[in-house]
Amino acid sequence: METDATQDMSAIEKLMWEIYEYVKQRHAPVYEGGATAAEAVYLQELARKTNAGVVAEIGFNVGFSAIAFLEGLPEVKVVSFEIDRRLSVELAKEFIDARYPGRHELIVGNSLEAVPAYTGEQPDLVFVDGGHDYEVAYADIQNSRKIAKPGAIVVVDDLVPWHPWGVGPHEAWHEAVKRGLIEPIEYVVEGVVVDEIKEPGDRAWAAGRFTSD
Repeated sequence: METDATQDMSAIEKLMWEIYEYVKQRHAPVYEGGATAAEAVYLQELARKTNAGVVAEIGFNVGFSAIAFLEGLPEVKVVSFEIDRRLSVELAKEFIDARYPGRHELIVGNSLEAVPAYTGEQPDLVFVDGGHDYEVAYADIQNSRKIAKPGAIVVVDDLVPWHPWGVGPHEAWHEAVKRGLIEPIEYVVEGVVVDEIKEPGDRAWAAGRFTSD
C-alpha cells in the first residue's frame, strides 16, 4: 500500500513529465534543470504546512516548482519571476494556466529590478532559485524579504558549494543568516533533512524564516 508521500511523489513526477513533454513536443529547447521530484514534493508539503496563500518564486524555467506549489493547496496563488520570455517559458506558462486558471502570475525581467518593483500581495512563502552568482543570489534573498510578509518562510536552492553553480547561492545563504536576515529552520540534501549541508549530492537546499526589521 502506497504512503501519502509515495503518492505525492508519483503524482508530482507525472505532472513534471507532462509539462516537460508539452514543452519539448512543441520544439522548445530546455537549457536548464529544474526541481527534482524529491524537491517538488518538499515544496508541495511546505506550502501545505505553512497554509500559504501566496507563493513567490525567483526562477520559473519550465514550471516544475510552480506546479509543486499549485498542487500543494487548492487556493494558493503563485507569482513567478523569470528573466525572459523564451519559448519554453511561454509554453510552460500556457500549460499551467490551462490546469490552474487564474492562480499563476508570471513576471518577466531581471530579478534585481523585477522583485523590488513588485507591488502585489505579500507572499507567505518564497522560493529563491534564480541567478547563481553570489551578488545576484544575495540580492534575491534581500529583495524577496522586502516584499514578503513578516516572518515568511524562505527556501534557497542549489546550496552545493562543491559544484560551480552552488558556490554563489551557498555563500549568499550563509551571509543572509550571518546578517540576521534569515533564521534557519532546516537543511536538505537529496530530499533528506540533515544537520549540515555537505557532499556528496547534486541537490541541496535550506529553509528558513525571514526576520523582521
